[in-house]
Order: sequence, then C-alpha cells, then structure tokens
Amino acid sequence: MLVRPMIGAWEPPSIEAMRSWEARRLATLPVAGLSGDLHQDLGRGALAIEITGSLSTDEARDDLLKELRAKFLAGEPVDFVADISKESELEQVLIAALDLGETAADGSVFRYRIVLLEHTEPPEPPAMGELGLDDLGLDALSGLDLLDLPAIAVDLPKVGDLLAPLAPAAENLRAQVAKAPELLAPLQKLLRGSA
Repeated sequence: MLVRPMIGAWEPPSIEAMRSWEARRLATLPVAGLSGDLHQDLGRGALAIEITGSLSTDEARDDLLKELRAKFLAGEPVDFVADISKESELEQVLIAALDLGETAADGSVFRYRIVLLEHTEPPEPPAMGELGLDDLGLDALSGLDLLDLPAIAVDLPKVGDLLAPLAPAAENLRAQVAKAPELLAPLQKLLRGSA
C-alpha cells in the first residue's frame, strides 16, 4: 500500500523526489604505526529525509508557505509518515531546512525543498536513588550541616589576635606623628614672617 507523505496533518503537494539517508557516527582513532585507523561506533545518527517538489500557482505556493513556515518557525517535533521511512521506527521529525525558489525563466513555477531530521526525546533525568546518593548517607535537601567542612576535616588551631604583634610599631608611629607640630614650628614662623 502506498502511503502519501504526511508532515503532521499536512501533505506536501506535487512531490518530485524523496530521499532518505542514514549514517553511523564513527569516531576515527589514528594509531601510530598502524595501517589505517581504528573506528569506535557511537551508534547511528538521526535519519534525514529530503522532499523536493514544485508548484505552479500562486495559491498553491501561498498554502505551502503558510502551512510549512508555521511548523518550521515553531521548531516543535511533528509526526511524520511515509513509505520511505517504513522499517525505520521514525515517528516524529524536526523541520531542519526549508529551501524555496523561483526562477526568472518561468515565474509561474515555484520549487521547494524540505529537510526533515528524526526527533528523539531526551532521556528522563535519573531519580535521586539512581545516582547512588542514598548509599553515601547524604540527604541532598538538608545538606546545610556540610557547610563547615574545614571544621569537620581537621582540628584548626586558635589563631588569636592577629594585630597583637603590630601594637608596639603602631604606638611608636603615634608618638612620632605627635612630634610633627614641634618639628614644623620653625617652618611655620618662616612662612608667617614672609607674609
């Protein structure tokens, strides 16, 4: 049975061609002295589908732009059905690219190209118990008693008054500054006499 491609509830009109491609994600690991490279298989990438077509009336073009641009701008996954994706378990897609064009040779023909990428729901975050915190005896919600970690780790010596060694020097400075008026008296007399 032939299944017409459907993007959500919208059927792309006047399809000329459809392509799909899949690729494995391989990490290439060069090894010194080895002919060739090692490859680590990181699983398959997202299935991509390309739909191309053309329209010949302004009304058909406007309908395509209205339907497709709204879905493209929303950036939300949409359901997708087509024969080309049979056996692939493809259910939802994101509209990754939308190419539109007109030519001067024939102004009545409007060409479109839609690229769809397979959408995969991200996994649910693990529950607290799955992280292994329960085994550590930690309560993540009442961890405020862990804030004083240095006191828990070692016995810290008492530091005392940090300014005590500076007290004699500060007293000496105060005494020297107190002598300033006596030392500056001759200069003051000289300045008063010239005025």
